[in-house]
Amino acid sequence: MRKWIAVLAGLTFALANAVAQAQGYARPELLIETDELARLFAQPNLRLVDAADAATYKRAHLPGAVNIPYLDLSKIDERRGTGHPTSNFEAERIFGEAGIDAATLVVVYDGGEGAPASGVWFVLDFFGHKQVRVLNGGFRKWLKEGRAVTQDAPKIERKKFAPAPQPEKIVTREWVKRNLGHKGTVFADTRSFNEYIGRELPAGASRGGHIPGAIHIEWSNFSAETASFKSAAEIEAALKQRGIARETKVVTYCQGGLGRSTDVAFAMKLIGWDNVVEYPGSWEEWSADPRLPLER
Repeated sequence: MRKWIAVLAGLTFALANAVAQAQGYARPELLIETDELARLFAQPNLRLVDAADAATYKRAHLPGAVNIPYLDLSKIDERRGTGHPTSNFEAERIFGEAGIDAATLVVVYDGGEGAPASGVWFVLDFFGHKQVRVLNGGFRKWLKEGRAVTQDAPKIERKKFAPAPQPEKIVTREWVKRNLGHKGTVFADTRSFNEYIGRELPAGASRGGHIPGAIHIEWSNFSAETASFKSAAEIEAALKQRGIARETKVVTYCQGGLGRSTDVAFAMKLIGWDNVVEYPGSWEEWSADPRLPLER
């Protein structure tokens, strides 16, 4: 019996890898498929992170998952003066309380939207945690496949999370100001078209419009069926359609700096396009300063 269980586990792992390879991803290890996650459930150093808001988490979540709402990682007051997505103190507290340390394999998921999970992925990656993967298709795909869910919150032993910020992965408002109109750099506004042209003013925006010269590339362009990511060829085609080539330096931003913009950054990393950085201040910070230019 044990022999057949081992064989089945091996086939499941091979199938998960085959799915990723079939999509042509340069970095399939950034994603994890539902079959592979189910196989890893008994792994002692695994930490599941639900990136949805607290109310959604309480309704139902994956067994053993802790809740880290992605917006809790984007606090303007905490990051003021650094340009970081959040402070070292907040990162150490939030991830430590979630039971994450350097040895932890983190699998983060959301309802299937992609944006919340990518926000948590980005902050962990920014603070130097390399063992983090995003569940492809999220809770929606997991539930559709009839897998177990729960309303029980797990008991978590706090661990020591040691932030190691990597500032080369972000840009600040001052950097953006200096590089407006710079050849070879593209600012990618990942919000809705109505936000981009200033027709819609979301919460937290002081003015409507976009950073001068920014192109519009809505974050939802990279999702396929069951909210999984599209193939590498489809992602690459969507980027090239907007004039973005592999060598182009891309600065992604959205409204609050985590979520929509990090989803685009994740998609680019997934296909091996590494010349992408995040502007954590995003439109919330840029629009708040009336001295800064904008376009509509």
